[in-house]
Amino acid sequence: MKIQEALIKAYNILKEQNIETYMLDAQLLMCSVIKKDKLFITMNKDFELSKREKDEFFRLVNIRKDKMPVKYILGECEFMGINFKVKQGVLIPRPDTEILVEEAMKYIKELGIKNICDVCCGSGAIGLSIANYFKNVEVTLYDISEVAYEVTKENINNLKLAKSTKVEISDLLEKAIVNGLKFDMIVSNPPYIRKDVIPTLMDDVKDYEPYTALCGGEDGLEFYRKITEQSLKVLKKNGVLAYEIGYDQNKEVKNILKSNGFVDIRCVKDLSGNDRVVIGIKS
Repeated sequence: MKIQEALIKAYNILKEQNIETYMLDAQLLMCSVIKKDKLFITMNKDFELSKREKDEFFRLVNIRKDKMPVKYILGECEFMGINFKVKQGVLIPRPDTEILVEEAMKYIKELGIKNICDVCCGSGAIGLSIANYFKNVEVTLYDISEVAYEVTKENINNLKLAKSTKVEISDLLEKAIVNGLKFDMIVSNPPYIRKDVIPTLMDDVKDYEPYTALCGGEDGLEFYRKITEQSLKVLKKNGVLAYEIGYDQNKEVKNILKSNGFVDIRCVKDLSGNDRVVIGIKS
């Protein structure tokens, strides 16, 4: 079977399941199987697949047909121009989260920030992106999940960041509090979806991504309250607390920071014009 024949068949299989990204997904799976880039498969439509390649390609297409996210199938995800390993058990990094990293970087440059904590780190994408672009910072990453710990550890090794970063299992900031650590900045993309909204999410998300990384309690704000309260014990004076938020949580998260004494609180919108990041300074 030739590349073009296989892709057309795959497009139809995925399209029937109402997978909007059916073309891109099929192409990414093809690139992975034959170990070539998208340009190759575009320019070599008559390339003959071996039986092994054809069988493997359609095996992956059938997994995608069942709505497993293509990033889990491939085992990696691009974020901030960096390839991160991902697998079931950690949230897939989203382009929207790049806004949080970009805003954090502005404060790091402006204030000369050195010690940073990424709490609810998942794959480590936020903290490790910062460490990758700022060689003079130290980043501590925390997550309660053993899978997140393993994946972040793998990403640290792959990105050769072992000297400037470390990951530990911790229930939010508890380990930092116990060890008496102090940070100049805390960044977090905590679980923030309301419990009653989870069942309405796309199958790709609700059936495959970790519930504990999605659900923010009854009102979606549970982790903002806990992390903000704990941050008072580990953030230095004038330290920065930066969160990713849901599009409708700007007012509530700002109020949580304000009620805990934070000042200069601001919200940043994402490229779609939705409220995406809230940042405050510890007074």
